[in-house]
Amino acid sequence: MKIFASIVAADTVKDFYSATKIKLNYLISYAYLKGQAYMLTNEYRSMIDGLYLDSGAYSAATGRANITVSEYQTYLKLYGSLFDQYFNLDDDFDDPLHNKWNQDFISKGLPRGAKKPIPVVHDNKDPFGEFSDYAYEDYDYIAIGSTTKIPTPVFEKILKKYPKVKIHIFGRLELDELKQYKPYSADAATWAHAAMNGNLLFWDAEDEKVERISVGGRDKSGESPVHFKSYKKKKIVKEQLAEVFGFEYRDFLLKGGQEKMMLVNLYCFKQMEDFLNGK
Repeated sequence: MKIFASIVAADTVKDFYSATKIKLNYLISYAYLKGQAYMLTNEYRSMIDGLYLDSGAYSAATGRANITVSEYQTYLKLYGSLFDQYFNLDDDFDDPLHNKWNQDFISKGLPRGAKKPIPVVHDNKDPFGEFSDYAYEDYDYIAIGSTTKIPTPVFEKILKKYPKVKIHIFGRLELDELKQYKPYSADAATWAHAAMNGNLLFWDAEDEKVERISVGGRDKSGESPVHFKSYKKKKIVKEQLAEVFGFEYRDFLLKGGQEKMMLVNLYCFKQMEDFLNGK
């Protein structure tokens, strides 16, 4: 299983690799790619394991970006080969037929031999039907949209009917879901969101779960994580912070503390990935 950290800044790659010498999987949206493509696909590429390109569909669907299917297709024609995979411009979460049209339009306009975009399922009424349509067309890698929650019986039906089709889960890393369904890949930006709310993500190897630990300040997410000072496994966390990063608790309270928390949270992603892969 591959876990991808969804990023908005290419320098995240450099900062994490400089601190750990670990290559992570990264996903970046086309909406954030301008001015950063060369760094990701060339300058920092040796610091990356897998590199995926999201189409920016969420940004387009929410009005944060104006991305046309022709523009995206043109970019993939020129530079798609620089990414390990890229996704369809599924910019209407309520209209699977619209997204299918985009999928076909982009695929037909790519150079001979180029990989097709990974289609994204959004049909909450009949996700099995939409998944089946793409599988019938010989797509061997299909994504589940971040706005789509497929009921367990339906997901199990998909896995049974199409065991050879690789699945990507967009925008969430729910450990129980990943253990149960074992998708080929998944992505999330929780490493950054947690840090922005003043929280560390810590992989508890003993209890096999992710702990959210507050280092102080107001948590705007509405959650109530345990505070670092009262966390029962504080000693283990402190040892890990010192060994891997050379950090102390107070480092997170100083200028640049949020950026340091982000690095720690990315490391948690790697530990979760290793756990899921039995390493």
